[in-house]
Amino acid sequence: MTPPTVTTDLLAYNFNLDTPDLASLLGRGRPVDHLGQSFMHDLAREGDVLSAEALFDAGLDIDRADDEGRRPLHEAAFSGKLGMVQFLLSAGAVLDAPIHPFGYTALFYAVQQGHADVVRFLIAQGARLDVTERLTGQGLLHVAAARGDMQLAGILIAAGIGTLTEDGRGQTARDHAARGNHKALERVLLKVMQHHAVYGGV
Repeated sequence: MTPPTVTTDLLAYNFNLDTPDLASLLGRGRPVDHLGQSFMHDLAREGDVLSAEALFDAGLDIDRADDEGRRPLHEAAFSGKLGMVQFLLSAGAVLDAPIHPFGYTALFYAVQQGHADVVRFLIAQGARLDVTERLTGQGLLHVAAARGDMQLAGILIAAGIGTLTEDGRGQTARDHAARGNHKALERVLLKVMQHHAVYGGV
């Protein structure tokens, strides 16, 4: 018999959680991949909230970390699956869990991939804004600026992120925007930095 796919197995089994093959997918004998990722990681990448809810109710761990500390919430945020992000957090996922060795959080991934709706939601849930990549020292605003993403930069600044913060090479977000030739964003960041320098701010 052809093994069920991630996207079809629950429908094929009609949510019969007593089916032996599906039981193995719940972690009772199902082999994990070479990084130690679980079935919930797969569902998180796909944004399959219905299946995730059914398996969570059946006892599947929704916050299991793989060998690098990457959790289903990281996968959902990286893939821009807002509904899945909302479900995982409501089910008890750790909001600011870091991935080894760079310290990426779900919010860092959402900014990196340009998922503004996920970024807004994670910030509203209290996600840390001061997370930085451990190797380069780059923070969220550096990442948004390097992308030339005016919308994300605006969301982060409105949330209170530091605009004067330097990365490990002494570069501000404005420097990253300039290096990427994102002139409009560079001008905006310069104005905000000047305002903070005169009236206070970070």
